[in-house]
Amino acid sequence: AVIMAAMLVLVLFVTVVGRTAMADSGNCSQLVQGTDFRNTNSQTEVAAQSVGECCAACHANPMCGAFTFRSDQLKCYMKADNANPIAESHSTSGVVSKTPGPTCLGEFTPCSTGECTMDSSLCGKCKAGEYLCPSDQQTCVKGASGYSSCPNLKGTHLDATLPLEQRLDYLVNATTLEEQIGQLTNKAPSILRLGIPFYNWLNDDQHGVGRTSAQATVLPNGCGLGATFSQETLQAAGRVVGEEARGLHNMFLHQQANRGENCNGCGITAYAPNMNLVRDPRWGRAQEVFGEDPLHMSSLTVSYITGAQNNTPGSMVGPDGKHMLIGMCCKHYAAYDLENIPDARFDFNANLSSFEMWDTYMPAFSACIKEAQAAHVMCSYNSVNGIPTCGHKGLLTEILRDQWKWDGFVVSDYDAWANILKTHHYVDTMEDAAAVGINAGIDQEGGGTAAISELSQAISDKKTTAAAVAQSFRRLFRIRIRLGMLDPPTSVPYNTLNGTQAQSNVHLDTAFKAGQQAMTLLKNKNGALPLDPKKYASKAQSLAVIGPQALMPGLLVGNYAESAANGNWGTAPLMAIGEELTSAGGNNETDIAYAPGCMDINCLTSDGFQNATTAAKNADAVIVFLGLHANSHGPADEGEGHDRTTLQLPGMQPQLVAALRAAIGPNKPLIAVLIHGGTLVLNGTEPLLDSIMSAWYPGLEGAKAMAQTIFGKMSPAGRTPVTWYRDDSVLPAPGDMDERNGHGTTYRYIKNKSDVVYPFGYGLSYTTFSYKNLQLSSSQIKPCDGFTVKVSVTNDGSVSSDEVVQVYVKHTDATVPVPLVRLVTFQRPFIPAGSTMDVTLTVPPEAIAVVYEKQDVYQDARVVEKGTLDVFVGGGQPDFIDSPLKASVMVQDTAPIPTCD
Repeated sequence: AVIMAAMLVLVLFVTVVGRTAMADSGNCSQLVQGTDFRNTNSQTEVAAQSVGECCAACHANPMCGAFTFRSDQLKCYMKADNANPIAESHSTSGVVSKTPGPTCLGEFTPCSTGECTMDSSLCGKCKAGEYLCPSDQQTCVKGASGYSSCPNLKGTHLDATLPLEQRLDYLVNATTLEEQIGQLTNKAPSILRLGIPFYNWLNDDQHGVGRTSAQATVLPNGCGLGATFSQETLQAAGRVVGEEARGLHNMFLHQQANRGENCNGCGITAYAPNMNLVRDPRWGRAQEVFGEDPLHMSSLTVSYITGAQNNTPGSMVGPDGKHMLIGMCCKHYAAYDLENIPDARFDFNANLSSFEMWDTYMPAFSACIKEAQAAHVMCSYNSVNGIPTCGHKGLLTEILRDQWKWDGFVVSDYDAWANILKTHHYVDTMEDAAAVGINAGIDQEGGGTAAISELSQAISDKKTTAAAVAQSFRRLFRIRIRLGMLDPPTSVPYNTLNGTQAQSNVHLDTAFKAGQQAMTLLKNKNGALPLDPKKYASKAQSLAVIGPQALMPGLLVGNYAESAANGNWGTAPLMAIGEELTSAGGNNETDIAYAPGCMDINCLTSDGFQNATTAAKNADAVIVFLGLHANSHGPADEGEGHDRTTLQLPGMQPQLVAALRAAIGPNKPLIAVLIHGGTLVLNGTEPLLDSIMSAWYPGLEGAKAMAQTIFGKMSPAGRTPVTWYRDDSVLPAPGDMDERNGHGTTYRYIKNKSDVVYPFGYGLSYTTFSYKNLQLSSSQIKPCDGFTVKVSVTNDGSVSSDEVVQVYVKHTDATVPVPLVRLVTFQRPFIPAGSTMDVTLTVPPEAIAVVYEKQDVYQDARVVEKGTLDVFVGGGQPDFIDSPLKASVMVQDTAPIPTCD
């Protein structure tokens, strides 16, 4: 049945249609949103729920060569060709190839005549099926396997038998200064005389391949991934991004003559993950990151990056010892966690002591570089201690290269290199900005080319050197070679990926599992959840769903998921709820009373309250959707460039809850599902609700995960990766980088438990767990050894569930300031009902380090200090759970963390 969001009480007969993934995404190409091919008389019309279904229908119809999917009509229009497209905002159009076109491997692209070259300007030199040798641009060889017979490969940068650094030596010596400078930008031009094709480095693939026409898998946003507390899930999520990015890159190369010149999302270097910590929950980009804790961020970052790059921790290459799947990025480096309050991010100066630097802001970046071995780092918009980060030698050279021995490259956030002059006014001219940046250790200008355009003059004026340019050029091509972009096409294992991995069943299952694991149950009075689906499917009881979010599938993906804007939205929550009831025996139709209540998420008026309360009054249970909107440009807004001024629920959302409770009385369950990134203040609303479940922004499969959790098909076990505060009054002053000030910021430094509603690491399940038999590997340890924790965890209930086992420490006799409590390791096992599992966890030395402040802020000041540690084990923070298990361990001596490597 058709769902209409009218300002009436609607009793909806929800007929559920399953979302169909594209049958063969390799068959659909040139998907263009906002165009319509329906301008000829010869066309066929069928019903469709998505672009993927429309493509599949066209592919199955022998008379169809092009299609248009109308999202406003849920119809697919098919025709023989794609001539004369017109503009139409609700349309997405594409063409279908019924016979395989020319297929080229690796960085080669097909010509219309069937040969494979590195650039369309070289087409016409070879026969169909032949490859034009990049080494001389003249010789044609038969097939990709013939590449090794190309002339002039031996001893050059194209000789894959040479050690990496020898290949780079040759390339540096073979290029001019102008050619090297030209490569220091997102859109790196080709150097065809050396067989180097064009490449666009800019790809905002934070939680899925974004900003392309592809129907890519969209995972939960950062906050949702953080709530999983699962390294295994983060590694699988990273692999989804890596495989889809590589496969779609290969596919786009075979479809676009310009090699994705203007395509953000067509490459194999990803600006992900955003790993800045949530210091202030009003930060507009809190939705993008994994949480507020350095250890939690470090652990999940390593899993996500190594999953995406397919590399081993500590090494930048994968199983073959040479290549990575894609190249990931540690961003934003460093101390970036505000957008526009109290100052714009473009000129904000983060004043950091040695303590703040190494206690809070550096540990996760250390893990990203030293363990995950990310391919690149993005310097941030802000300054640190008066120096713009993109011109900061202490950050870019002293830490990254000298101390951490990293050999990747540094890219500026969009135009942040030029902002050394434009917004920070740190120098007087753009030439000076260019010199300051490259001398500090930046390698690539993200965005425009204002800075690198001045490098030649800066060299002439002796403000920098050609050697500095050559070093940056070398770092960039080190990554291109590790990605296999200059290797024989048959030697790179990832060159066979072809785009069909996008929204494959395996990847959709990963997105679903991540969304399900993100579900965080914050309150469950009298077991209001789960609801019994059979009662509602049989109409023995009735259900009301309130809130405009219930019909907004696009809301669930959060920001940086622009691939979803091309109709890649998945299922709306209301439809997913209906699907669960249908599967419980609802005979394909189930009564659900729906009313939006609020006109939109900003909820500026009460105009829809009467209809909502009428729907609720006649129901046996009520689900109300509340929360925020990524980049909605209103009171509910959270997003890049916009910090929130309050944590309160937007507009009249609290009044809507109060009206619903008044309408249904005290005994009917009122269940809130929160869709959001940053945390919320629920002080007046929480007592009116029986259950509260945070879904975060759960991604493409999030609605299904949400519905299955509501109806008990699975037990929630998400844990909040950020602190939920009592009200705005306990928050820090915007821009205060010292977490110890005021009431204390983040769970590690909060001074009063009464300031907290839901602590970091908190979450409920549909069962309970008990802990016993705590054992430490030793009661005394050397400072660089770390230790292991073993504990028996029993699922005491009748519902099988995951549990998040958390280990915290308190320093009892530290000689320097330390966190009041700190997470040192965690694990998420699945424990069947009534079963006991022995769980072993490892505490690394970095997790128990303190900071001995140094005058040089950029020297690693972390030290494992002699003394006693109290160790607490349980399902949450020791000060917020009943009877955590406790043991102690003595560190026998003191050692700096750098000596523990």
